[in-house]
Amino acid sequence: MARDSNGSNADRAEEIVRRLRGVVSARVMPDEHGEIGVIHVLGQADRSPKLIAVDVVSAVAAELGITLDARQVRVAAMRAEEQAQPTPQSRLKFVGLSLSVVRSSAEVKVHLEDRGMLYEGIAAGPNVPRHRLVLVAQATLRAVEVFMRADGLLMFEGVGTHRVGEHEVAVVVATLTGTDQETLSGASIVRDDVREAVVRAVLAAVNRPIAWLSANR
Repeated sequence: MARDSNGSNADRAEEIVRRLRGVVSARVMPDEHGEIGVIHVLGQADRSPKLIAVDVVSAVAAELGITLDARQVRVAAMRAEEQAQPTPQSRLKFVGLSLSVVRSSAEVKVHLEDRGMLYEGIAAGPNVPRHRLVLVAQATLRAVEVFMRADGLLMFEGVGTHRVGEHEVAVVVATLTGTDQETLSGASIVRDDVREAVVRAVLAAVNRPIAWLSANR
């Protein structure tokens, strides 16, 4: 597959998609070869996600000569109340966390809230104490993706706690996927529960890019 002389096909596809009618923002996740893997699109509330997806496939085929599988295009529609506000004020809040253990497996559920709507993220893995904070961070990232309606948008990198002065601090590192992968980090002071501090550290890392991805271009 030929590459565009002005950049990779993934870069060019992102530029093309952002120009389409009804597209608010777009991120292209390259595959292992640097080609187009998955295209995440945030669309306006008044335009059908299916129509936007058709436009994406058609535009990429016409301008790059690349035929995409429909499964490679994932379109999330803005809520009508968000579109009415040119500068979104979305800032996810932590409202609850639960941990369940069945034999050697553990499952963490994290609930986030925005404007009265709840978003749940779930992560499961081995029931090992040192791994539970990883599950908390992963579940929080999944809840953020549910809010954004974009699977695979955020990739977990690491979590830990560190002593800073008189305080214990939870630190989380994640990656915002796309052609220009951005490393995100957030921190939160541990008060009563280290797991809650991990959730808040994740939110500290992702709240800014969430606002960016939701904003009209």
